Amino acid sequence: MKASDVAKYILKNSSKRLSNLELQKTLYFAEVDFIREHKKSLIDDNFEAWQFGPVVRDVYMEYRDYGANSIDVPDNQGELDLSDTERETIAKTIKQCNSKSYWDLVGETHREGGAWDKTYQKGQKKVIDKELIRKEAK
Repeated sequence: MKASDVAKYILKNSSKRLSNLELQKTLYFAEVDFIREHKKSLIDDNFEAWQFGPVVRDVYMEYRDYGANSIDVPDNQGELDLSDTERETIAKTIKQCNSKSYWDLVGETHREGGAWDKTYQKGQKKVIDKELIRKEAK
């Protein structure tokens, strides 16, 4: 599934308005949680290791004009067709992420030994190996 579609779903179903940074963290944790619960990926796109954590470049580019401000909730065009299982997992992730500050979320993605930590190199935006994300999900 495309990360941009999951991002729109997250924005529409979040109990609070999200910044791009919060959206990226919620996307990442949705992927980790989905792998943990269902042993397969939710998101087809690659995450890259940026300074403040994992980022899907296309999603970042789509919402970058908002800066650190809250992103407007997308209209209802093109509703994402999700299974009940996908909806349940994403809903749990949204709820967990909504209860944390964005700096707490950054701290969690920067956990020592995690996929971001093993990939990040200052000044570079390297793709995080999907196998590292799977290991983080265990």
